[in-house]
Formats: sequence, structure tokens, C-alpha cells
Amino acid sequence: MEYALGDSGPLTLARCRRGGTVSDLSLDKLASRAEAQAFQAAAVSALGGVPCGYKIGATSLEAQRLLSCGEPIYSPILSEDVLPSGSTFRIPSGLLGVECEFGFVMAHDFPATAKTSDINALRPAIAECFVGLELVGRRLANEVPLNEASSIADFGLDVAVIRGQLIPDWGRYDLAAMPVRAVLDGITVVRSTGGMVLGHPLNALLWLAETLRRHGGGLRSGETIMTGTCTGITKVSPGQTFAGCFADFSPVQVHLL
Repeated sequence: MEYALGDSGPLTLARCRRGGTVSDLSLDKLASRAEAQAFQAAAVSALGGVPCGYKIGATSLEAQRLLSCGEPIYSPILSEDVLPSGSTFRIPSGLLGVECEFGFVMAHDFPATAKTSDINALRPAIAECFVGLELVGRRLANEVPLNEASSIADFGLDVAVIRGQLIPDWGRYDLAAMPVRAVLDGITVVRSTGGMVLGHPLNALLWLAETLRRHGGGLRSGETIMTGTCTGITKVSPGQTFAGCFADFSPVQVHLL
């Protein structure tokens, strides 16, 4: 199945995202990762808005098994979909749940050259690290299988980002060992660490930088990057409050309608 950029599929998916509805587009049948990425780019273009960075998904073995993929996925995030901690969010059709994630803001373009870079080179290119949440979901009906192709094409499953407080002097912390809790209505439902994200959240950031570099791009100064879940996906319902607790930092919260 091939989708040219002029086809109606990307526009249909964009309208579903705007309206909080779902479609029966058979995006699980896209022939390749590259084709799914092309569909995603067309859907993002049809959606409009101002891109402000990227989300990375499938950064745990559990998520990769669920999507039958051998590496992470990614998608642009829009500035209008980045909300402050404590925001109220109305649950759209297709919401899968909420994830606790580390977020980073780039200080400089990275990589600075065409050469492969490593984490030691990445660290000084980062301006900030913050605690965050990502609401993840589908614009596709349950009957459409959830796999690598359908997830990539469907905006990388991104719905919205909740931005919490900065981690001051973040470089002195071992983010992989940092305890992270998913808390629903005051009850801890998942305990984990930052190591769930490819062994270390910076590994996810480096993966994205290298993936973009291979396609002639890279991370840009000022972009916000969400590096994937530390706690899996927690299902939520209207009326609940979800909080992500990272060590002793102030929780990042969202109230759901």
C-alpha cells in the first residue's frame, strides 16, 4: 500500500487528531518504516502548527516487543501540545494512557559535524533537563493493528506533553538510576528508574540525533526532546489525576476530564 503526499489519508488522520476522533485507515499495512515515516510527515504537514522538537517512543524492550520493532520510533511535537504541569486535559478517543518521561532542551545544534558523536559530546549541547509526562494515543480504531508502521504513521502515538520543573544541575545526577513513580489519584501504580529508557535517557537522545543525521538533519538549538517512558503506559479515566514523581523533585501532574 502506497500513499502519495497528495492522498487523503494524511489529511483524514490530521482531522481525527484535531477532532479527538479515530479512523479505520489501514496504516498497519504500510510497506516499510520509510513509507510510514513519509505518511507521518504528510500528516504533520496537514495538521499544521509549530513544531518545537520531537518525541521518542519504543525506548524499552517491552514497547519494542509490543510494536514488533527493533529500534525506537519518533515524531515531531507541536508547541501548542506542550502544556504546563497542573493542566487539565480532556481525554480524546483512542488515548492509550500517560507516561513518565525525561525531557531535554537543546542548547546547540547536535551533532555539530557529520561525524558520529557520543554521549560525552552530547552533554554540553543540552541546555536543560526537566521532568515530564507524555499522553500517548491513537487516531486509529481498535480494529487497526498496533504495530511499527501504524505507530510511526500515527504521529508516533503522540497526543500531548506535560512539562514539569527543571532538574537543576542535572548533569550531576545519574538519570539511569533515578527512581521514577507513576502515581494515579495519589496511589503509586508503577515504580521504575530512568534506566528503562534504552539503559539511560541520553541514549535515546543520541539515537535520535544519529537517526536525524543519517537523513541529513540533526537536533537544533531550542528544540524540546521527550526521551520515552520510564514507567510504561498507565491507563487513565476522566476525573483522575496522574502524577509523575522523579526522585524528590516536585511531581509533574495532569488532571483528566
